[in-house]
Amino acid sequence: MRKPRLYFDTSVFGGVYDIEFQKETELLFEMVKNGEVICVYSDLSEYELENAPEKV
Repeated sequence: MRKPRLYFDTSVFGGVYDIEFQKETELLFEMVKNGEVICVYSDLSEYELENAPEKV
């Protein structure tokens, strides 16, 4: 059985810092860490995250 590939945009990564979505986002990243799903993101998302201010 193939693992699901989920596309993450910058809002998914930011969900860790949003009280409303924090719990679900942490569970999602735990699934990635455990190899249950594959995280896919674009070069643009990576660039945006690397260049975001620290407080964002």
